[in-house]
Amino acid sequence: MSILSMLPRHPCPVRLSERRWTFFSKLAVDAVKSVKMKATTADLMGAGEGNNNPSNNKKDRYKYPLSAIHILKAHGQSSLESHLIDGGFAINAMRAAQGMPTAVTSENSDDTVKIAMLDMNLQRHRMAMGVQVIVKDPAEIENIKKREMDITKERIRKILDAGAKVVLTTKGVDDLCLKYFVEAGVICARRCNKDDLKRLAKATGGKVVVTMADMDGNETFDAECLGTCSAVKEERIGDGEMLHVFGCQGGGASTIVLRGANEYMLDEMDR
Repeated sequence: MSILSMLPRHPCPVRLSERRWTFFSKLAVDAVKSVKMKATTADLMGAGEGNNNPSNNKKDRYKYPLSAIHILKAHGQSSLESHLIDGGFAINAMRAAQGMPTAVTSENSDDTVKIAMLDMNLQRHRMAMGVQVIVKDPAEIENIKKREMDITKERIRKILDAGAKVVLTTKGVDDLCLKYFVEAGVICARRCNKDDLKRLAKATGGKVVVTMADMDGNETFDAECLGTCSAVKEERIGDGEMLHVFGCQGGGASTIVLRGANEYMLDEMDR
């Protein structure tokens, strides 16, 4: 362990005190160890090692995917307040409405929390540009508006019926859609970082959905695109709130939350 703790010091040109070197070296080693997983035969073949090597048959081989380590920066407090969220993924996003729950957890050990990750807008359905509707009876205008709202509600209902308890999107969510999520007791966050969602999808075993349209022109939501975890909680870090995803079941995932006085210090620690 002492040898591993010395390794992070060599490639880094930043001058730090001995106390901080020891702290960040241990933090880096703990983060790498937290994403340890058993290597498959395909992993060994890709690394140039196969079944022909007798040592592979005697003991298990492991891999440490560094891409599973997410680094999140938060202003405030000392750099020594940086910490590791072992087995969890933190995303710089917050609830889109105060009426939503601050935490969603699985009711029992066999149950899971489903996460829908979207790369599309969730807004009230409107007719496409260039479409003309000729209305002779003014009462029909209200029916058209009601139908637009019903289409929006049906779209949200498809996501909820798939089992989603948390909805994250890289784009916007209007007030009408938020109303349906609040009524269903679902956590929804908008304008999330796209790269963060891709990492979260890999960690939870889900997929980022870019459209709900199928080959027949209808709208559906495949439940297999949902990610799974044990709990999602909103916690305050620094000046804002962040969503923490615990017990990611798609693979190893950990998050290092860096604390610092300003952006320059955070960038130096990240580097």
